[in-house]
Amino acid sequence: MAINICKSFFSIAAFFFLALSSLPAQNDEKTGGMPQGVLSSGRTGSSGAIWLTQGNPGPYTLTELSDWSRYENGKYIGHVYREIRASILPQEAEAGSFLEYRGNFFVLEETLRDMRQSARGLDAVIPVNFRVSRSGSLTVIDDKGFPSLRGFPSYPAEPVRPGAKWTSEGSRAVDPLNQGRPVIVPLIAEYEYRGTELYRDIPVHRIHAQYASRYQAGSARSSRLGAQNGQKPAGDDFQSLQGAHTVDILLRVSDGLPLLIRDNLDETFTWPGGGTLRFRGFTLTFGQGIVPLDRKASIIALADTLHIKVPEEEKVPEDRGRSGAVKPSSSLPIQGEDPSLDITPVPEGIRLTLRDLRFAPDSADLLPGEKARLDAMAQALQGFPDRTFLVEGHTASVGRPQSEMQLSVERAQSIVTELVTRGIPADRFIYKGSGGTKPVGDNSGEEGRRLNRRVEITILE
Repeated sequence: MAINICKSFFSIAAFFFLALSSLPAQNDEKTGGMPQGVLSSGRTGSSGAIWLTQGNPGPYTLTELSDWSRYENGKYIGHVYREIRASILPQEAEAGSFLEYRGNFFVLEETLRDMRQSARGLDAVIPVNFRVSRSGSLTVIDDKGFPSLRGFPSYPAEPVRPGAKWTSEGSRAVDPLNQGRPVIVPLIAEYEYRGTELYRDIPVHRIHAQYASRYQAGSARSSRLGAQNGQKPAGDDFQSLQGAHTVDILLRVSDGLPLLIRDNLDETFTWPGGGTLRFRGFTLTFGQGIVPLDRKASIIALADTLHIKVPEEEKVPEDRGRSGAVKPSSSLPIQGEDPSLDITPVPEGIRLTLRDLRFAPDSADLLPGEKARLDAMAQALQGFPDRTFLVEGHTASVGRPQSEMQLSVERAQSIVTELVTRGIPADRFIYKGSGGTKPVGDNSGEEGRRLNRRVEITILE
């Protein structure tokens, strides 16, 4: 399925770690000797002003919900809803040198109506890996345009009172048709601190920001990520961008967590032939700190429910570093007497692999004999009430890639439907199909094809 996602609108998706760019130096007098990586949002100075700085937030998730009107060549085409979810985990790194993070952006299918209460199809999983140095500089490893916003929002170098204003530079990775060649567009944002208030009975700081969207192809201040890898501009690259964003940010006073960010936007892209694409609407971003999965304890609990014996070495309690940082652990699958089921720790979380699921031939209809296995799987997943589950269907490759891809999507949907009927809320699921593109066995033989016909359910961090 083609992805039609405008990355320029993934507003504030990088809020937590981009805010690190404004951290004061370690043991800076202005923060009372507070070490780098410790939140000081809301700290009151001697004059009653507030220091706004954001340190290492620990593991967190983000959910962005976009509600836009779309116009092509000035004509209203319709309303679109888009959603992106991200899970970001700090990693163990060399002491004092930099903070490292890894995670994934999950880009959900665009829909024509609000489907937040439903299981959602997945367009793409974008892995991210970035580092923040002690000086505050951000380095994205293997940059794919995520996070889109860099250096936004930014905090002032002095304490603030309501009405205080400041200006700061940042940039955005813009790729309206998801061609894989994001343009880095500079921006200058204007901020105003508007004081504290209550949001759902929680004290929050309110910050208002605005910035213009300005881009012209060939600008010396802009660059295309693909060009760094020798890619040349294509004829369907957009020529210019104009528009505006106004953003309201609510930070929880106790720890600086952004509870709600609303980005009102109106932007128009123009192509060399004169065609235009305009988006107008808003994006809501919700942030939430998380407790990382205790993978060893989780695997033991899953294995107990699914009647899989766990090797003794896997029962050693998991050791996490400071701030929930993830240390490397075994990635070998844990398999019981039933070879059709295994449990594997993966970077995204914990993956359960179901093989030999019996469907009607070339169909997504499960045969009645699978009821017991699905009952056990639902029981196992119900032990993770605060997690999202990614269900991915796979087929053998027999030379029909288009039909194999469609069948894998339908079979993933079928598994989701069965698990929802067993009491798991539909909005906890996202799903995708991979057809025969990710084989684990040799498709030239029946045994290899049997291994490739599988469904994977990942309990996401």
